[in-house]
Amino acid sequence: MIDLERKRELYRLQAELCQTLADPTRLELLELLGEGPRPVKELVRATGQRQAKISQHLAVMRQRGIVVAERVGTEMHYSLADPRILDACHITRQMLVDRLRRQHALAEVVRGE
Repeated sequence: MIDLERKRELYRLQAELCQTLADPTRLELLELLGEGPRPVKELVRATGQRQAKISQHLAVMRQRGIVVAERVGTEMHYSLADPRILDACHITRQMLVDRLRRQHALAEVVRGE
């Protein structure tokens, strides 16, 4: 019974992590942070989004342990808490690309009939 409860708790935490990643802006921020730590103003410039929105997304990811923040002078710099999160993002993206290629190939076959 305890093992089942632990598994369910782990599933709940995993779902929470996936829910946190289920936002295009957050995925973009992770990709940018994969290149190395960055100050908020650089993330704002790279995404073209408002600072308030970027800060909000970073705060959510920090609360979930996905990114870490460090004050450097007057700026907050963010980095990935664990770079393996990018592996998960890349795998899911490649799955989507593969699916789109299959759909495109099927559409080409149907068009040729």
